[in-house]
Amino acid sequence: MPFSVFAETNTGKVKVLMEVLGLLDMWSTQIASGKVQSEKMGQQTLDQMMSQLNPNEEFKKRFSDAYKSYMKKVVAPWSPQEIVEVWAKYYGPNFTEEELDKLIEFYTSELGKKDVAATKLTMVQFTEHFQKEVQPIYAKATKEYIEELKIVASECKCSKKKSITTSKK
Repeated sequence: MPFSVFAETNTGKVKVLMEVLGLLDMWSTQIASGKVQSEKMGQQTLDQMMSQLNPNEEFKKRFSDAYKSYMKKVVAPWSPQEIVEVWAKYYGPNFTEEELDKLIEFYTSELGKKDVAATKLTMVQFTEHFQKEVQPIYAKATKEYIEELKIVASECKCSKKKSITTSKK
């Protein structure tokens, strides 16, 4: 059997196993949690900036657009299929086709214990993979977001701080 056919079959069986174990739901929850955290960080940054400004409607919209742009840049770029493929890359080689079949059917068997051990190992590698992948995305998006907010604030000329003028009487 050609390797690519084995890999596709293996990936398909790993996907079934992931669904049975609820792993796709778990990662979907983690992605959603990451989005909430990004929204919180972006909104805090915007709130901090806005606390020192008094922009008109045009600039309020530009600040809002900058926030929306930031959020588009930090959204997890991986589809469920890509997550399955990465998981299969690290997880699949630990098992044969027959073992994967048995895992799906007899998850509580002795083979299930082997799965728990492999899952723990794979989870570390999997998490490290996506942590490395997302770091440059967040760093670049955050830098661009801050720069865009600075530009909008500079052009707005709407600082809440009043300039102090002294007059002689």
